[in-house]
Amino acid sequence: MENPGNHVASINPLLIMPTGIDRLRPKISPYFTACILLILLFMMGFPPVSFSAEAVAQTADQRHYLAAREALKKGRLSEYRRLKAQLQDYPLLPYLDYSEALKKLGDASVVADFLNQYDGSYLASRLRDKRLRWLGDKHRWGDFLRVYEAKSDKTLRCYYLRAKLSVEGVSESLVHDAREMWMSGSTQPKPCSPVFDQLYKYHKVSKALIWQRIGLAMEKGHISLAKFLAKKLPASERPWVAKWLKAHRKPKAVLSSALRWQDSLHRRQIILHALKRYSREDTPAAWALWKTQFLPRFNFSEEEISQLEDKLVLRAAWRHLPEALDWFSLIPAAGLSEEALEWRVRSAIRSGEWRLALEYLNELPESHQGDHEWTYWRGRTYENLNMAGSARSIFEDLANETDYYGFLASDRLGIPYTFTNEPVVDKAAAHRVEILAAQPAFQRIYELYKMGLVGQAYSEWRFEIRDMPKSQKRVAARLAYNWKWHFTAIVTTAQAKHFSDLDLRFPLLFERFITREAKRQNLSPSLVYGVIRRESAFREAAVSPAGALGLMQVMPATAKMMTKKLGMKRMNRKQMRQANNNIKLGAGYLRQVLNKYNGHEILATASYNAGPHRVKKWLPEDEVLPADIWIDTITFDETRKYVKAVLFYSTIFDWKLDGRVDHKLNERMKPVQPEQDMSVAVFN
Repeated sequence: MENPGNHVASINPLLIMPTGIDRLRPKISPYFTACILLILLFMMGFPPVSFSAEAVAQTADQRHYLAAREALKKGRLSEYRRLKAQLQDYPLLPYLDYSEALKKLGDASVVADFLNQYDGSYLASRLRDKRLRWLGDKHRWGDFLRVYEAKSDKTLRCYYLRAKLSVEGVSESLVHDAREMWMSGSTQPKPCSPVFDQLYKYHKVSKALIWQRIGLAMEKGHISLAKFLAKKLPASERPWVAKWLKAHRKPKAVLSSALRWQDSLHRRQIILHALKRYSREDTPAAWALWKTQFLPRFNFSEEEISQLEDKLVLRAAWRHLPEALDWFSLIPAAGLSEEALEWRVRSAIRSGEWRLALEYLNELPESHQGDHEWTYWRGRTYENLNMAGSARSIFEDLANETDYYGFLASDRLGIPYTFTNEPVVDKAAAHRVEILAAQPAFQRIYELYKMGLVGQAYSEWRFEIRDMPKSQKRVAARLAYNWKWHFTAIVTTAQAKHFSDLDLRFPLLFERFITREAKRQNLSPSLVYGVIRRESAFREAAVSPAGALGLMQVMPATAKMMTKKLGMKRMNRKQMRQANNNIKLGAGYLRQVLNKYNGHEILATASYNAGPHRVKKWLPEDEVLPADIWIDTITFDETRKYVKAVLFYSTIFDWKLDGRVDHKLNERMKPVQPEQDMSVAVFN
């Protein structure tokens, strides 16, 4: 095993899918169950908008399919064959063939027959990967190499290296490929370990490369990997890795002793790491140490200088330190990352240094110049520099856009918002939706979706649209919308870069629940809609990596607190995800957060995403800030985008609910007061 530490994979919360219906429940009639659920929902005053009758009232083919799948799973083969014989024209027959082949991964002919029959399909891709893993587990390296195709899957790449090692030995080709895999700041899968052991055994990784990988591991905070790699160094060099590890934990202490060190590459790396870590505790002190003590004494490269100063000035900008603008002025634009160049503009705007803001806007990369964000801030800069004509010209152009900055520009001009609503597929191309729906893969996907097997449906959907051109992804988005698979329609149209279909992107789902809870909590329904649209894109079963649940992404601890406040019975996770419960909990919490901030919608929205303690850190120290400036200088990218999205989405829903905008952005975006001027209750 290369590294004894744990490896945690990152997960995209939008791709965590519900499990769906996994088996028949033959003892109770599905029609009886449906009727009872419908009656209960109506008695409780809950409209069954999230209830899928199709998932309960199955067709004969669907029942036969689920029964066949269960029979195969339990080994009742005669029953399985009888049921399968009735499904020869059924779209999900390939899934049964796949399940059969999966049981015979060791039979090359069975796997080959399936791959030939379903070549290019999602199921063929999955079976090929399963076969490769099986061959790798069995150490059948010759067979593995005959089947293997280049993969991004790390475990399969490790098995590929094992197979090459078995066939070629420690060849130049193997060493090249293995080094490329080895040179990572993260622990690689266990099957790579025997290959890496050969690299170490035959001295195919130098001390310099080991130090380089230690640096990558430390940069990512993978301490256990760095400790493991230190054992591969000569004993005389290991104490310096120990100093590096200490620099991660106690950077200030290491920096004090580092002033007496002799110059060397590894010592400079430790110093740079310690300065980055120390800047989290005291950014101005880290900057002062760097400029006055370490930069003059050590022979840092231009690249090392640029990378460190970029990190330090970014941290100063994120913390809205007054020193940030001074530090930016000392660093040439060419020495700053794109992120730092953007924050240079934001820092100037937040400080009211409008001439400096204009200079920095002009120095943004060419690719940024047309972005609506920077176009808007150019207009605001012109306003503050008494260049009213130039500002108006910019806002007039921007006001034609249906987005957050387009609406802000319209408010600056005092004109109505532009709502461009262009279907993702026009009438002339409508036939392409029907053609796509008729393809076997999409027939399978639709059948899985209708049965409530949404996770399987979405996995195959992602595979099918992965390499589609944008024009075809738009067709797919419309198909998902036609199926009322709204989350998938929303995600797919975003991938297709078509943002003008307001009907597809902003459906009025769960309207009765939302209207009822908004009224109970004295909230605008459009605000609740905006939060739901941003949090889950209307996916009722959504679960985030942190454990937030449902449409409004309510944390279990929050749900426990809110059930007590609202007088509701305690719920399990499944109940928390149900639309009626989740909207009740989320709307109640949203009202609580709004009360905490005295009805300040911007602060409440930021707090809903990031928490009150972070919002407190982002408040201005001395002067009142206009809301647009405060929002665009929120430190966290996620929260900054979140607040803007909720404002924009809420405005769209406001317009969709009654054909007019009842609350314009300039009415909802109150100025942000310094912390000391806000109610003491806000942060207590």
